Amino acid sequence: MKQADHAAGSREDRLRRAVDHVAHLLPMQGPIGVFVHHNTLHAFQNFPFEQAVVEASRLFGAEAYMSEADYRAELARGRIQPRDIDAVLDSEPDAMVFPRLSRHSLRRAMITPGVREFDAATILWRTEQGDLARDFRHAALRALFDACFARAVAHEEEPAPPRPVDEVIHPWLIRLCSVFLDQGMAYWPMPNREKGFYESVRTLLSQPSGIFPKYLAGLDEEFRRQSYFSFSATDAVLDFLDTQYFKETDWENLVQTELLALPGWAGLMRRLEEDPELAPHESMPSSLMDFLAVRLTMARVASRMGAAEAITEESPFKTQEKRRLSRAARVYDAARVVSLSADEVTRLSDAEWQAFVSEVKACNGLERRRILHLAYERWHEREILHGLSSHRRYRGLSNLPARPSAQVFFCIDEREESMRRALEEVDPEVETFSSVGYFGVAVDYKGIDDAHGAAFCPVVVKPRHVVLEQPTAEDSALLESRRWRRRLLGLLMRNSFVSSKTLMRGWLSTSALGLLSAVPLTGHLLAPRRYARLREWLNKAFLPQPRTELTLMRNTAQSQDAVTGLLMGFAAAEKTERVASVLGPAGLARFSRVVVILGHGSTSLNNPHESAHDCGACGGRRGGPNARLFAAMANRSEVREHLRQQGIDIPADTWFIGGYHDTCSDDVELYDLDALPGTHQADLDRIRESLDQARARNARERARRFESCPMDAAPDAALRHVEERSEHLAEPRPEYGHCTNAVCIVGRRGLTRGLFLDRRAFLVSYDANLDPNDKSLAELMAAVVPVCAGISLEYYFSFVDNDRYGCGTKLPHNVTGLVGVMDGHASDLRTGLPWQMVEIHEPVRILFVIETTPERLTRVVNASASLKQLVENRWIRVATIDPASGRVHVRRNGGFEEFDGPLERLPVALSSAEWYAGKLQHLPMAWIQTEAGGRAE
Repeated sequence: MKQADHAAGSREDRLRRAVDHVAHLLPMQGPIGVFVHHNTLHAFQNFPFEQAVVEASRLFGAEAYMSEADYRAELARGRIQPRDIDAVLDSEPDAMVFPRLSRHSLRRAMITPGVREFDAATILWRTEQGDLARDFRHAALRALFDACFARAVAHEEEPAPPRPVDEVIHPWLIRLCSVFLDQGMAYWPMPNREKGFYESVRTLLSQPSGIFPKYLAGLDEEFRRQSYFSFSATDAVLDFLDTQYFKETDWENLVQTELLALPGWAGLMRRLEEDPELAPHESMPSSLMDFLAVRLTMARVASRMGAAEAITEESPFKTQEKRRLSRAARVYDAARVVSLSADEVTRLSDAEWQAFVSEVKACNGLERRRILHLAYERWHEREILHGLSSHRRYRGLSNLPARPSAQVFFCIDEREESMRRALEEVDPEVETFSSVGYFGVAVDYKGIDDAHGAAFCPVVVKPRHVVLEQPTAEDSALLESRRWRRRLLGLLMRNSFVSSKTLMRGWLSTSALGLLSAVPLTGHLLAPRRYARLREWLNKAFLPQPRTELTLMRNTAQSQDAVTGLLMGFAAAEKTERVASVLGPAGLARFSRVVVILGHGSTSLNNPHESAHDCGACGGRRGGPNARLFAAMANRSEVREHLRQQGIDIPADTWFIGGYHDTCSDDVELYDLDALPGTHQADLDRIRESLDQARARNARERARRFESCPMDAAPDAALRHVEERSEHLAEPRPEYGHCTNAVCIVGRRGLTRGLFLDRRAFLVSYDANLDPNDKSLAELMAAVVPVCAGISLEYYFSFVDNDRYGCGTKLPHNVTGLVGVMDGHASDLRTGLPWQMVEIHEPVRILFVIETTPERLTRVVNASASLKQLVENRWIRVATIDPASGRVHVRRNGGFEEFDGPLERLPVALSSAEWYAGKLQHLPMAWIQTEAGGRAE
């Protein structure tokens, strides 16, 4: 026995393993200030998608798909077509139910015209006054129902009983979690936080106070007992398990039940335990075991005090009768839609009847929604592939005949698709590209106003280099003045914040500053754009901005930052590698005189989810520093010399400029223009003018989704509108973020240039002809797929069940501790996306269309375990376009099949505005036929 125990580890080790195993079910969302999109059901990625969503729905009590009513509405308007339903059914096994009825024909009838959904709660009303009562007015239907009811004997599982203990302990546990993880909002910090959650709570609540409610009376005594025996958190959990007589085989189920009762707070504890650096300001020794120990201690006292008393339930006989009625109604409705009569039901043999009932039960509401969802996605897939194929066949691969007037690199973000298209419409001689938004530069970056550095790279990447923003030698004194003024301003604001929470100073400050506070409130509500400009002018006057430069150079091989231990700057070979990783896959055959690298982010005034609109590839931060750093590297002569040896020849007259695009206000800022050679001023003026026109057009396209903006607004008026939205205090939708995402296209710009893609496509620049060994494709897929799939899946789940997988509407949200939002003054920490970010989303799994061959893509996917899992388990959809022939193949049923059928020409519009004018809904593709020879007016 001892040998077996030793082999399995101690009891403490086995408990930790149980907690670690359950922890993967918790949300992975970190503090809301560094929101990074990810697959909500990350714990289920080892299962096929259709199985995973069902398993998760059972575990979390959530929806797997949209409601059946929503799908039927899409069917009614043609967004789902019968031929797609037939295609889904035909791809799955068929069988005979009885001689004149097959499984496929039964399922077709249950989906269209469709059956109704019945439940025990409403069945009596429906049979007496509702739709069934109307059916019963027809003798044949009444006889059919009676025949089905007479033979309905199926069994259903009992619903899970309620957990009254949760109602007692949750209010206390929520308050304790929020003050322990607080990042500066609390007036008094929680004592002993540095010792961990369990020790801090035990010390705090073991003091005799008499403040506990009825069912938690004695909690202080229990914590004192644990303190007397010097319990650790693990000891406290094991003590609970022993005194409640739980077997070790039941440990994991108990831990799962307890942690999933408050998954938001438990998940944040776990996230900060694994990555303490995610804490916005002050890292706390977070521990999921500590959380579990406090929770189980409270549960023990609450149970002992009678909080788990039984809740009065309805008579079991009445409940059983309702369930039998609802089961019979489901079978009756299926018999009705396949035109069975009462006599036919009566004449069916027991085996035939049982087969019919089994098929009806198998095609329940969840299964019908699965079929409808696959048909819903199939229509979308056909529209995308048809549009790309038609454009490829009839328009060919568009290329600029001469040296471009400018080249602009954007992030792959689908919000930049419209910006790229607008820029190319404004100036057809501009060439645009896209790359993952951190531009291959993974750094720990610290700006001049930052208290500490932060990782500007995907969360799966750990930066090895630190880069600092420092003032130029001429402006070092200006920086010291700026820092002194910032400290003074911070002190005043801190004192004002603290004063409002004290008795006397609170009264005095409220009286003195109450009227003054009405000035910014009025400005943010009635004139947000003008007030923002006033505030910006005051900031510049009081906090002058020094000219700065980045510490990107490293002269010694192992020069390290004293604080972080990371390498300071980059050596020449490292800079070359970063620049080549972006320029190489993009396939630049020539370079313009000016190349702009635009990072992106989002700025809004009153939006706790602001970080969710920033660049996910930059770790939920703004990508301006990465773009600036990349441009500075690409301008180095030693980097260009090394690049030339790799076949990337950048002309001597090419200059790179870093910049930043705010996707909320559509503001564009370019960096380090003082270093631009004087010979390039005309080129700069041209691209700046083009960017100004493009951002106004982009704002107008975005504004068509906003009901508060007139449908016929001019570009300049639309630009003012989006600028006001970003500064409006009461605006719940400053921008819609990724809500239109649906597809990712990896290939040459010639494949999509001139196509109206409705801000729905992530665009990744890649030329397969320059990548014979598929090395660049493998690197791109490893970087792009997790980011785009994570965004797509989080939007999918936050839409299909916004209450469970998302965080509900913003209206009751309150920011707690600067780490997340709650509903009202106390709730579980709300994870996922609010309804205002997903309300116009189409919940489809993202479709990746890669310009390569099926064989080459298969090799790349099979070489990566993570990519293979996503593809084979159908978390993403995949298609290819042959770079030479343009033939399209789509992955279905474990392999690729050619996408064929008639290809009509796409509709033509003279501008994007002409195509989307007066329309709010998602739009199909169109060819935007701009003038090829000169700039658009």
